[in-house]
Amino acid sequence: MNDHVREGRLQLRKKPQQERSIQRLEAILEAAIELFLEKGIAQTTMSEVAQRAGISIGSLYQFFPQKAAVIKALHDRFSARLDGFIRQIFIGVKSLEEAADRAADSLIELHDIFRQERIYTTLWQAIVTDRDLGQISADYHEHVITCFYRDLSHLVPESDYQRFRVNLKLMILATGEVIRYATQQEEDVARAHLDQWRRVTRVSLFAY
Repeated sequence: MNDHVREGRLQLRKKPQQERSIQRLEAILEAAIELFLEKGIAQTTMSEVAQRAGISIGSLYQFFPQKAAVIKALHDRFSARLDGFIRQIFIGVKSLEEAADRAADSLIELHDIFRQERIYTTLWQAIVTDRDLGQISADYHEHVITCFYRDLSHLVPESDYQRFRVNLKLMILATGEVIRYATQQEEDVARAHLDQWRRVTRVSLFAY
């Protein structure tokens, strides 16, 4: 599917400017979160989202061409929150040991963010089954890698840059899976797995 078609089905149709439209968009997204958590994304219809938000189906389609666009909007909102946390993890690191410690210690806080935003695990299950949404997720992973690489590359010899980027991507992908798994477990089980992954992160981040 080309970029034009992808944007057509995933993009917000209009960006609200007036307070009333902003509130309506927020009501749509909150209604979608409630329904997605209650019923699951596949079982939720656009009509149900409109009804829960207290608007007409026509008003809903003025904002979103289809459900995939609602999912993307929620993904973007969560990613924006996550971005602020991600950007500060490695700022100012001066050694490999400090960077490895920061990466390991950030796992608990990252887990807490996902615990608070339960909708993301539900969204992820829909994202991995939709090619266009999957590309959005892949693009965000590349964004995270770029942020981390920017803050860590001065610790890596230039001859190792390519291997380091590959290793960094693998660590990010694996950490995402660990966090998603831990988020769905009881707290004691989650902490046991997170503690083990913290140990793995400390020794593996620069093991390229």
